[in-house]
Amino acid sequence: MTELSPQMLAGNKLRKLIAENFDSQEDFAYEFGIDVRTVSRYINNGINKLDILQELADWFGIEIMDFFTRE
Repeated sequence: MTELSPQMLAGNKLRKLIAENFDSQEDFAYEFGIDVRTVSRYINNGINKLDILQELADWFGIEIMDFFTRE
C-alpha cells in the first residue's frame, strides 16, 4: 500500500465530506464561497495550508486532525 502524504490525506477527507454532505463539488464550492476549481485542486493535489484546513474543519464541524486519519 502506498503511503499518502498528509496533504493528500486531507484532500481525500475533503472528497469524502463533500460526497456525504453535498450533491456535488459545485454545490459545496458555492456554499463555502470558493471556486469549484479550487475545490478540485484541494481534492486532487491535496491541501497544504493549515488555515484552510482549520476553516474546512470548522465548516464541517470536525477536528482538524480528522483530515489526517485514514478511513
